[in-house]
Amino acid sequence: MRIMHVVLTPRHSGAEMLAATLAEVHMTAQVGVAGVMGINPCELAFRPVWSKLEEKGVWCASPARLLGRLGRLRYIRATLRDFRPDVIVAHSVIPAAYARVAIKLTASAIPVVTVMHAATNDDYAGGLLRLSERILKRDAAAVVTVTETAANNYRLRCGAPRRLLTIPNGTELDRFAFDEHARDRLRAEFKIDDDVTVVLQVGRLSPVKNQAASVLALKDMLRTGQSAELWLAGLTEDPSYSDALKRLVEQHHLAGKVRFLGSRPDVAALLSAADVYVMPSEREAHSVAMIEALASGVPIVASTIPVFEFATRFAGVVTVDPASHRDYAASIIELLTKAKIRHQRDLSAYSIARVAERYAALFGDVTSREGVA
Repeated sequence: MRIMHVVLTPRHSGAEMLAATLAEVHMTAQVGVAGVMGINPCELAFRPVWSKLEEKGVWCASPARLLGRLGRLRYIRATLRDFRPDVIVAHSVIPAAYARVAIKLTASAIPVVTVMHAATNDDYAGGLLRLSERILKRDAAAVVTVTETAANNYRLRCGAPRRLLTIPNGTELDRFAFDEHARDRLRAEFKIDDDVTVVLQVGRLSPVKNQAASVLALKDMLRTGQSAELWLAGLTEDPSYSDALKRLVEQHHLAGKVRFLGSRPDVAALLSAADVYVMPSEREAHSVAMIEALASGVPIVASTIPVFEFATRFAGVVTVDPASHRDYAASIIELLTKAKIRHQRDLSAYSIARVAERYAALFGDVTSREGVA
């Protein structure tokens, strides 16, 4: 079986990392030949991931420059012609629309599986997107959501597709297990003493990720006499928000206490180096970043949004409303007073191997239904 994953921009973000990981796992398990196509150019910080995929035999392609709508369609058609997939997996709404239009233009019978990733769990809340999906939904062999809430919202917005199922996200659990050597190496690189608490947040710089709450919580932690730093790792999705965060840091005299790390390929090492992980998000889907943090065993403070309820079943996880930065800071301090320990958590349900098996079964089913060899 030849499996082509289509993403909008190859970058360090949940949908793109899931596509890359599934492609690698399916190649390694000899489920089939896997490829990943970006509609936009690959971001510089993501190129090490791209190179690793290619070393594993994954077929990778993205244009050298940004393309217009017609250019995107031509590029997708040419790439599909070169790769000759048996199934296309389109991650998120824009790749899903482009992939299905490209297939219609070539009068091809290649099945398209759409995977929904929006943090709102309501991918088609917008009127134009909803209209396009109602037109194109019959061209999707299946629609996959990462939460049941997203599945219910899809039915509400767009009606019933040919097939709708929920497959929660997963990750490479062993990759994110605590590594003491990585911890020592990274803290030495950043010149962090053992008595300094490292608070880590991973996620694109965007209001929905709410990094501002973490900055204010750090201010309150320092006022109580804590020795701490905040590390913010993630690509800049919203430059104006990034600028506002830096102004907030300056306003509260936190220069030297907040590090903007940008997009990082070494999230596993960052998690090992951290003493507490925070996720004050206003919205999330089934967060891959949360699963990675759980796998590392690090203590976690997250917002009280429904999608994080699953995480509270595990040791060392608390939720708090980050709107009160004092309560948020107090929750972090309370976790740390119980000692900087790593927690053992059974995350087998979120193993990427298990997730990949479910996707492989779906691909086999849709290709057999469409009569693809």
